[in-house]
Amino acid sequence: MNTIQCRALVCLQSLVSLLDVDHLGGPAALQTLAQHLSQLLFSQPDFAKHVDFLEAISSALRALLQTMASKNISQCMTPDQLMTLCTAGIHSSNTGVRVNVVSILGITGSVLAKEDGTLETLKTIGCFLLEVATKDPSLVVAGEALDALFDVFADGKEAERASVQIKLLSALKEFQPVFKMKIRKEGRGKYSPDQLCVLDNVKMNLRRFVAYQETVEERLTA
Repeated sequence: MNTIQCRALVCLQSLVSLLDVDHLGGPAALQTLAQHLSQLLFSQPDFAKHVDFLEAISSALRALLQTMASKNISQCMTPDQLMTLCTAGIHSSNTGVRVNVVSILGITGSVLAKEDGTLETLKTIGCFLLEVATKDPSLVVAGEALDALFDVFADGKEAERASVQIKLLSALKEFQPVFKMKIRKEGRGKYSPDQLCVLDNVKMNLRRFVAYQETVEERLTA
């Protein structure tokens, strides 16, 4: 049953990624699907132990939430559900699972950043992503976490306030040379040319994002 379920989730991920919203049944159908996937996930208290299932469902959720966000369809996972999934996923030995959960946080956080009353959730997301970016042993996961931070804190009053309160700028400034050194030391031996290209882009975007955060912090603390 688990194998069939995983294959079905992989198929679902492909469908959600390839088809437009109307062909998927419209916004209401996607919201129902998101609720169903959440129920499927949290109905299994030991879901974190099933790596194949966790990778399949996190991939499907990532694709679904990305589609919903791109069409401004409200998302259905509660902050508690979101953090439960991500806390379990980030401790997985599977790099794909860890990449998926930080991407899910980035997608959800970027939506929340445009809403009112989301300060505390954004702070939680920001601290979580910072922890992953600075401590995950995989540069691929760290790079994805940095990308997610860029997305979450790129815009919005709540995001700006949250970034100052969690001291995002100072943390990223401190991590910037470490990330650069890790790419130089570990890059060629452990990662593919495509992965290195992505990491180089993240490194450049980190520099730009730090400059942007400097203007935000200067404005909010003046």
